Amino acid sequence: MKRIVIILLIVLSISLSAFTFSGCVKSNMEVDISKDNLGINISEDLYGLFIEDISYACDGGLVSNLIANTSFDYEAAPLTNWNISMLDYSIETLASQNENNPAYLKVTANGPGVLFNKGYVEYYKYLTRQYQKGLSDIPDMGFHKDTYYHFVCYINNIDFSGDITVELYSDNNKVPVAISIPTQASGWQKVEVDLLSNATEDGGLQIDINGFGTLYFDSFELVPTDSYGYSDPNWKYVSLRQDLYNSLKELNPSFVRFPGGCLAEGTTLSELYNWKETVGPLNERKHYSNIWNDDEGGLTYDNTNSMGYHEYFQLCEDLNAKALPIFNAGTICQFQMKQDGKKYAQWEKEYRQGKLTEEEWNAYINQYALIPGTDEFNQYVQDILDLIEYANADASTEWGAMRAQNGHEEPFNIEYIGIGNENWGDVYWRNFDAIYKAIKQAYPEIKIISSAGPFFDGDQKDESWAIIDENYSDTMVDEHYYLNGSKMFKVNDYYDSYPRDREVFVGEYATESQFFGRYITKNNMWSAIEEAGYMCGFERNGDVVKMASYAPTFAKINAQTWKINMIWFDSQNIILTPNYFTQMLYSNNVGNQVINTNVDNDGCYSVTTINQDEQVIYFKIVNSNSTKIKIDLNVLGFGNINAANMQYMSNTSKAACNEPGVTTVIPYQKNCSFTDDMVSTEIDGYSINIVRVFYGDNDGSNAYQLPELPSNMVQEITKYTKPYLTIEGFIAICVVGGVFIIGMLGGTILFVLRKKGKIKFNK
Repeated sequence: MKRIVIILLIVLSISLSAFTFSGCVKSNMEVDISKDNLGINISEDLYGLFIEDISYACDGGLVSNLIANTSFDYEAAPLTNWNISMLDYSIETLASQNENNPAYLKVTANGPGVLFNKGYVEYYKYLTRQYQKGLSDIPDMGFHKDTYYHFVCYINNIDFSGDITVELYSDNNKVPVAISIPTQASGWQKVEVDLLSNATEDGGLQIDINGFGTLYFDSFELVPTDSYGYSDPNWKYVSLRQDLYNSLKELNPSFVRFPGGCLAEGTTLSELYNWKETVGPLNERKHYSNIWNDDEGGLTYDNTNSMGYHEYFQLCEDLNAKALPIFNAGTICQFQMKQDGKKYAQWEKEYRQGKLTEEEWNAYINQYALIPGTDEFNQYVQDILDLIEYANADASTEWGAMRAQNGHEEPFNIEYIGIGNENWGDVYWRNFDAIYKAIKQAYPEIKIISSAGPFFDGDQKDESWAIIDENYSDTMVDEHYYLNGSKMFKVNDYYDSYPRDREVFVGEYATESQFFGRYITKNNMWSAIEEAGYMCGFERNGDVVKMASYAPTFAKINAQTWKINMIWFDSQNIILTPNYFTQMLYSNNVGNQVINTNVDNDGCYSVTTINQDEQVIYFKIVNSNSTKIKIDLNVLGFGNINAANMQYMSNTSKAACNEPGVTTVIPYQKNCSFTDDMVSTEIDGYSINIVRVFYGDNDGSNAYQLPELPSNMVQEITKYTKPYLTIEGFIAICVVGGVFIIGMLGGTILFVLRKKGKIKFNK
């Protein structure tokens, strides 16, 4: 009996330690950093960004326009986020402004009436994907005290006579401002006025109509005049929310991947993403249902294309980042290719097994993919070539002239084009081959990026790499994976064994720390540690991994469509996660060459890089253990050390995270002690650390400094004390506890039966 209890206690202890405790680690570490051990070069484009309009990242987020559903063109729910009272109204298309923007609101007044826009509202209970009744009825435009908001709409006055006022509608605003009404029968006219906010608070936009007759309304905007790019001729049509732009700038990205993700594809061939519908005046851009919507569940998501291709290129230029546009391969999202209860993978398997005829297979795939050689496919390929002309040609060309007309005379000079997002299999390679050859013929200098599919490993990825190695070895290969179960710790050496002539773009990656938190709290210290350790492998294999971008970047709190996100925001605030700070620290502190070092793992993950021109060494070390470690760096062959410091982030709680009103994890900087050839420091348990050693003529005075936090996060840094545990974690504890209890009961029964002589054990 005693032996059984001991065994069960050991099993329980080991099981619980899987998500509560760390192993032992030595308390002292000595590392040789020698000029004799210089290694491979690192890509100058290693750390970048991925921007996709998911979780209201662009519309309702990065794009500064506060009006939600600007043009009533969302067919599934044309009056989303609008309230209309005391007016007769309907959605019409007969007298539209243009074919791309066909819908408009027709109202007929017979006295006073009101139009009211709530802005981009929230939907879910905090930390969940459960709809909270009534939440989406609460106006959620974030107004700031003493800021002007520029209001724009287009009005076609049919026969209305009376007055119209607009106002910021919140507790301390409600100051009506009259607008100039177009004369009757004058067609569509632009109307605009500035509105001043008296307070920092949430609210909506109210339009009071008092009179008689009919009006048409379309193409609304409400933009803070202090938003990034406002009144800048380079940002002719759109400006950006300043705090969200600032967060991107601090990441110092070398590239930006856009527009997706699945958004670059679509759900039907009629709604394949078309870049040409995203440039030019906002009231001429086509709207469509965002692929991340949930009409049945109540989350309506209309994509206005306000963050269009021109804005994307301009954003890259302002961030000093290279553009990396992603085109679909003339196919919709492969996860949407469902028919007769079967997904694409099953259809392809049956075709390869001979269970489908060629005609049946083609009938299936051609519902979801353009066919090479057809007029539709040829036009799609031409659209891709036209984008390259838009970006790279001078203003004497057709598309270069359009770029100049949209606010940028000089070319943007893009270097990359990605074909496909998480694609694989016969349908992808059929279409990819045709697009690849067309781009190579017209623009041989453009680097093409291919896809290795949606998974970390497996048959789809292996087959994709075999095809790429044989036929498209000059492409960079886009790999995506979202890992959990601490897998990134287990595969930290993943790229160590890759053939050295491969070029990899890790276009989407992140980890989810199991048993800790929900949604925003999933972006915690432990997931940041895991990602930081894995990113050391990116740098250590910088000859293979040329680019990498965490995904997704943005998510609106209580309106998210993805569980883990680097930057969370609401109408007023921005929440920078530990994962964000990891990206910031790594992208601003990286050399261009590896120095091979002798660090044992032991729960620590490290890489050393150097920039010899700037005379600085970066020693990154991630401690996944709970114990502190004293570190001595022997810096050999570089001359005298002038300065040494460390930028780091740590927390005693793995689950520590940042939430609205609570900041528990931020980066810090401290000096390290040093002699002529040794740097000494101590790193915390559960920490991410970058030791910076300045030598030669570099005294460290121009080194990267940590930026100020957003104003809403500047407060006392609190200790994280909440015990977050997911349902999965609770179930795991219950299972382990259940096994323990059953074992105890079983052992007790066996003990009693043995005492009574009912059973006997052989010795």
